Amino acid sequence: MKDNLKSFFTEHWNYMAVSTACKLGLFDALDKQNLGAKELAENLNLKEKQLSILLKALNNNGFLNEENDTYSLNETSILLTENHPNSLKYACLNWSGEHLNAWQNLEYSIQTGASSFTNSYGENYFDYLNNHPDKLHQYQKAMYEYARDDYKELPNKIDLNSVTNVIDIGGGYGAAISSIKIVYPNLTCYLFDLEKVIDNCNLKDITTIKGNFFEEIPKVAEVLILSRILHDWDNEKAAIILKNCFDALPKNGTIYIIENCSDKITIDLSMLSLNMMALCESYERTSVEYIQMVTSAGFTFESDVKLNELQTILKFKK
Repeated sequence: MKDNLKSFFTEHWNYMAVSTACKLGLFDALDKQNLGAKELAENLNLKEKQLSILLKALNNNGFLNEENDTYSLNETSILLTENHPNSLKYACLNWSGEHLNAWQNLEYSIQTGASSFTNSYGENYFDYLNNHPDKLHQYQKAMYEYARDDYKELPNKIDLNSVTNVIDIGGGYGAAISSIKIVYPNLTCYLFDLEKVIDNCNLKDITTIKGNFFEEIPKVAEVLILSRILHDWDNEKAAIILKNCFDALPKNGTIYIIENCSDKITIDLSMLSLNMMALCESYERTSVEYIQMVTSAGFTFESDVKLNELQTILKFKK
């Protein structure tokens, strides 16, 4: 037990080594070619001795194969390359840097109820991203990589046959709305997000609209998708978003709320809630809390359906 505990204290070293390899472009450098430490160091402008230690660590932890002092990718590390169709490179990068700093000051959030991120950086997490375009792009790419997998069954879980327009509110780089467009090709689809997010989108057959859901949501659709947005905000800010959603919908319009509802799954969400607490002063709510929140904005709850092992779809009508 004591030895297990000692090992537990440094478990984050493994992740940080892999994240560092992503930052340095190490896995991309090995994509489609096997190289030794010297060649890699020359190609990436790194110190050979120090790189050799990282390569050995990655090999020992199952992220690289090694034969005759030459390294190659395996079925795990190939997923951390930029151009793999199922790449998780930016998902990997997402949890180091600012996220890690927020966790290092988690006691501040526990003591005060306020965001340790905001306390450290002087602005809330999403304002920080919007003021640092490179960070915003990395974050949106990471969220796209998660959403690409999480929302692949979304079009099969909701019925859009009787409507003509749908808009994804705060939909990032468009993973959810893109999956809908594939299944419903005749549906007019919109993606709504901040200007700096939309400017980096490259979507086919989907109309992009720039704006801020705290200010106004365009009145263009009968159906709104609000996916994993509310959990980023406290009740007061979430109420503003929902009021704008209500105002944007026509009578009898539908809003689908997609969230990690802690009472609808068997997975414990306490660690995710700690992350939300440190970053956003929020937490992963129950479906009862979401239903109360959304009905308080004037909507009528209709039904819920499980999307995947984490997310639940809550359907409301105006």
